[in-house]
Amino acid sequence: MAINFNIWFKRTLIIITSLLIVGCSVVTLGYNRLPLLTILELDSIVDLTDEQEKLSRIQLDAWLEWHREKHLPQYIVKLEQWEKLIIQDLTPGQFCKEVDVIRTFTNEAVEKFIPALIPIATTLTPIQIENWNKYQEEKDKEFVENFGKGKRGEIINEKRLKRAIERAEMLYGTLNTNQKEALAKRLEKSVFNVEQVLPERKRRHADSINSVKLIQSGAKPYPTLKAVWDRNQKSPNPNYAAYSDKMLQDGCSQLSELHNKTTLEQRKKAAQKLNSYRKDFESLIKS
Repeated sequence: MAINFNIWFKRTLIIITSLLIVGCSVVTLGYNRLPLLTILELDSIVDLTDEQEKLSRIQLDAWLEWHREKHLPQYIVKLEQWEKLIIQDLTPGQFCKEVDVIRTFTNEAVEKFIPALIPIATTLTPIQIENWNKYQEEKDKEFVENFGKGKRGEIINEKRLKRAIERAEMLYGTLNTNQKEALAKRLEKSVFNVEQVLPERKRRHADSINSVKLIQSGAKPYPTLKAVWDRNQKSPNPNYAAYSDKMLQDGCSQLSELHNKTTLEQRKKAAQKLNSYRKDFESLIKS
């Protein structure tokens, strides 16, 4: 179920990240409530029944305990490494190496997350699927608005540029005018293109809907959902798969160029931010 994995799981990670930003006490409280927050997110998409909610919640509770025990310690080790790395100039290859680490973490987490989706996938009703379709349509519209051309035909619209600056400043602190201008120019050269990505988004959604039909017709739920996730990671469309690899390499180059234009003070601020994340994760393990 592509939307389940790409939207629902990412939403869970966004919740974790957002909690980290606002402070340790809230992080601890919010992390422990992730099963509830995830259920609320799922409910907002398809309007869960009480039984779906109950059965999914059991699996989400188990996922959280696994995540706390197995993944948080690895995050702490990795963040400690990043604190040292981020002070240095970094190549695109170094960034891509760390992206691969994140992908490994994500794949492991998703494999453990899938059981929470099975009670929903096996019992989705036509009305719930229609709710899901409407949700996806709205998300596709938002996607085009946020990442398409500007209102006057600009290559990079204001929303996309603003989002890119905000994400950079979340880590490095305030960017100066030259850095913002360099980021805008780099985005204009990006290989990312809404017209190429949107059809893949629609393919993934159709794949997700089909997976539900297969499961409800007798296919084994776990391997069916796992196969959808695998196709999300590497599209069965060879042209898009190649384009996706190109986007990854370009993204690593973009991160490297931005990072190497930061000052020592900005890099120290980034290291401090990573250090605070690490301490927050340490507190979560103890809670």
